[in-house]
Amino acid sequence: MNTILIIEPVVAELEAVMNFCRRGSDSLTVLPARDLQKSHGLLRERQIDLILCSTAFTDEAPCSSLAEIAKTYPYIPVIGISDDPSRDQDLALSAGACACFGKPLAQEDLLQQIVALAEASSTGTVQGVPLHSLLQMYENDGQTCTLHVFSSDGDGYIFIDNGTVINAECNGVKGEAAFYEMISWEEVIIDIRYFNGLRRHEISTPLISLIMEGFRRKDERSGGALHRSGAPRTRRKLQQVSNAGMRLALNIGQPLSLEFDACSDRLVSMLAGMIPEQCLIVVTPSQFIVTGTPIETGTVVVVRFTHLEQLFLFRTKITRVLHTPQHLLFLDYPTIIHYHDVRKAARTAASFPCLLKTRDHDVFNAVFKDISNTGALLKVPADSNGRLPDIDIKQHVKLSCSLPEIGEQIELSGVVQNFKKDLRGVQIGVEFTRRYSVLDQSIDRYLRSVRLG
Repeated sequence: MNTILIIEPVVAELEAVMNFCRRGSDSLTVLPARDLQKSHGLLRERQIDLILCSTAFTDEAPCSSLAEIAKTYPYIPVIGISDDPSRDQDLALSAGACACFGKPLAQEDLLQQIVALAEASSTGTVQGVPLHSLLQMYENDGQTCTLHVFSSDGDGYIFIDNGTVINAECNGVKGEAAFYEMISWEEVIIDIRYFNGLRRHEISTPLISLIMEGFRRKDERSGGALHRSGAPRTRRKLQQVSNAGMRLALNIGQPLSLEFDACSDRLVSMLAGMIPEQCLIVVTPSQFIVTGTPIETGTVVVVRFTHLEQLFLFRTKITRVLHTPQHLLFLDYPTIIHYHDVRKAARTAASFPCLLKTRDHDVFNAVFKDISNTGALLKVPADSNGRLPDIDIKQHVKLSCSLPEIGEQIELSGVVQNFKKDLRGVQIGVEFTRRYSVLDQSIDRYLRSVRLG
């Protein structure tokens, strides 16, 4: 359900625009406002996906109210509506509007643009993905967007322009200080929103340096130790594999823990770079930096990290210690690594159809991407559905499918844990809410059949 706010001082024209927008879709909610005071109140109280704002208010310069709205809410697309768009269009666009339409609104293509912009205002909500990983993905893709980050510590915004973090706002703080606060939050939920570019470029530090500094500050606040309870570490049964000729499943910014023989604690670090089959470059744990403790080349260290719910570890040696421009350690590239599966349930890639039933009793064609006894990842493609479903985190859904080679029609009840929307469809992560023996047996047989095949 998308919500449009219409800001128009003239009652007759306000009603006309509202009626026009209501023709667009049954899923649109249209809210009216005749002045900025009312508009700000609604924007604070409601989730607004699109704003239509008049370019002319009494005793105001053209587009001044529109400019204030666009600057205050850069994560909501704004459309200017004007009596004379040829006069106001350039001014509206420079003030932050994404388009300027002429009154009266009547053309069908304008209605389609309004509906599309409302739907594109928020392209997805992500939960269970580290903020630093999402930022690096957007840097690689060169995307422009606003990330609205929620946690138990508060909420804030990170503004990304062509893949570069240019500003952040959180709890009354702006710039790098706000970024460092949000990058330390645990268990975040991230809304991916629109960005109109109306934020000053207050952050110029490269992303990897921002992440490294944010983790360093977090490490200092927490005391720098992953395990201080004194309790014995749980020993897991590890499997061993040769890593010769293979690239480690590590990405820049990946959190690591390092174990030194001279230190009983696991120390926090992060991957800063890699030359496959030659060396790894990691951030020096802050304990060595703060205390000035020297690190000798040749020191043996155990490196631990997790990837796709598997724990990996390997022994290696420090080959070089760098103190400037960053505190970094160069490690020998491992030839043997050990791993342990920490997933609660076996999961495998899948590709078979199902039906997604939403809380509104709408049904959509979908395809499983992977599945386990406890959850699944599915894709709702745009090209096989008339429209895409309205999906929210914690929304309850049902999946109806017949597993290949088994033939049992089953219905799975689940709750949405994360989703991502783009022009090709919606990808949805679902955690099952119920467990039945017939369901477990069916999935187990399917997983076995896939692996044996």
